[in-house]
Amino acid sequence: MKTLVVYYSRTGNTRKIGEEVATALKADVEELKDRKNRQGRVGYMRAGRDAMRKHPADLEPTARNPADYDLVVLGGPIWAFTICTPTRTYATSHKDSFKNVAFLCTAGDARFAQKGCDALGEVTGKAPVATLALGEKDVAGDHAQAVADFVASLNSHGAAD
Repeated sequence: MKTLVVYYSRTGNTRKIGEEVATALKADVEELKDRKNRQGRVGYMRAGRDAMRKHPADLEPTARNPADYDLVVLGGPIWAFTICTPTRTYATSHKDSFKNVAFLCTAGDARFAQKGCDALGEVTGKAPVATLALGEKDVAGDHAQAVADFVASLNSHGAAD
């Protein structure tokens, strides 16, 4: 299966996990770039407000077409108890192009990360092949087994060629 890992990362946590998953799957990668500055305290506040209101993000154009892939792994951090606006915007814009999806979310607490995976399921209208929900402590610590289990689940569904 041809796989694409698409993620947004404000602080680098989701980038770290997304890149690890992509490497393990030998997948193509698309990092979403938001034109709105979300850095620092003010950016953090704007991010939470936009997520609560489900405002679309102004994304830079992406290079890859998700319709060309058998599986798209969507990833992003949790803002205000839901998926971040850049990942939500991408998922909303491309939901009709996804053949199969998997979700990876990061948050301060893993319980909130799972809520982000649930939100992505609502946005895409698709049941994920697998989900990976990691808290900040998981990302900073030993998360190798969680990533390996996620990748194994994807491989069992044909994500690897």
